[in-house]
Amino acid sequence: MKFTETQKEKALKLSEKLSSDFDEKETGEFAKKHTNASWYHNFKLLFDMITDKEYSVDKKTYLMIAGALAYVVFPIDIIPDFILGVGFLDDAFVLGFVVKQLTEEIARYKKFKGLV
Repeated sequence: MKFTETQKEKALKLSEKLSSDFDEKETGEFAKKHTNASWYHNFKLLFDMITDKEYSVDKKTYLMIAGALAYVVFPIDIIPDFILGVGFLDDAFVLGFVVKQLTEEIARYKKFKGLV
């Protein structure tokens, strides 16, 4: 099942509303600090997959990716991000779990983008 344009628009509006809590400067600094980490590449790849207008993912895959990205991005977690040393463990687990579940889809996307 694919998302309709209306469903995609609703999801984008919701994420836009939620993203208003984000501090752009803080996010930029965080990205610079972690750019070389493998989880950061996975995070970016998943984000690129669901925002690439030329690539189509099914609804279940889209929801898994969007849910994982939202969990990682938003500060409300099982282990709050502000706890030094362990605050990002749950985020890494969620991201790793989704990447593992979507291994075949990720491989298709990499092939589609000419990354392999």
